[in-house]
Amino acid sequence: MHFTCVSLSQFQTCIVRHCRNAFACSFSHRSGWKLAFSGDTMPCDAFVRAGKNATLLIHEATLEDGLEEEAVEKRHSTTSQAIGVGLRMNADFIVLNHFSQRYAKIPLFSEDFDHRVGISFDHMRICFGDFKTLPRLIPALKTLFAEEIGEMEGRREKRELRQPRGGGGSEGLMAPDDDLSRSAKRHQQGAAAHAGDAKRLKSS
Repeated sequence: MHFTCVSLSQFQTCIVRHCRNAFACSFSHRSGWKLAFSGDTMPCDAFVRAGKNATLLIHEATLEDGLEEEAVEKRHSTTSQAIGVGLRMNADFIVLNHFSQRYAKIPLFSEDFDHRVGISFDHMRICFGDFKTLPRLIPALKTLFAEEIGEMEGRREKRELRQPRGGGGSEGLMAPDDDLSRSAKRHQQGAAAHAGDAKRLKSS
């Protein structure tokens, strides 16, 4: 998209929920389209209002669904939260970006992805007429990166087993190896206790 400030009919900024002096922006072009850009932020009502009826929303989706607590801690958005902002904004199309480095090649896709949602890549260029193409790429991307997606989904399943949603406490934070070693130790202690009982019964 190439344009000059003279061709804009409106430019807005709003403070978002990230660090101090973090802003999102939206700008409208004289020809009628509107673009909203979130920057880094948690879901933000002020941004929903500033980007209302955007032709294109570009929103950060740093973390996958299921990591809402981590998103709050780091003041970022999950995939579905970012899509939710776009739906509330009534954006025509949503492009997600700023994925965590934990997703080296591809982010994990949410069930909320539909024909209005696509993902961005470094150095990607897109025209308004290309929006409908982006969602069609997702099945191909899932096939291309099936191994990586499988590994990420496996890590997510292990994480959910360690700390189920709504759970807490130190046991929920144990690594799988710690969990197994503690379980083995309990079995050893139980076996030793049974052996001791049997020895005492025999001697009596």
